[in-house]
Amino acid sequence: MYKFMERMGSRLLGAFVPEVEASAAAAGCRWKYFSSCWQCGYGACDAYCCDGAGCSTVACY
Repeated sequence: MYKFMERMGSRLLGAFVPEVEASAAAAGCRWKYFSSCWQCGYGACDAYCCDGAGCSTVACY
């Protein structure tokens, strides 16, 4: 009976909660070069950006 309830609960949860991948690679994180960054006084910079999570400026040039 417990196993049956567990399976039904998992199916019900799966119907309402999408399954997501938690790794950084799945988030589409990569280094990007920008020719104009406001954080660097509109000079060039490198930033580490993740899809849906924004960027963090790492180096100004």
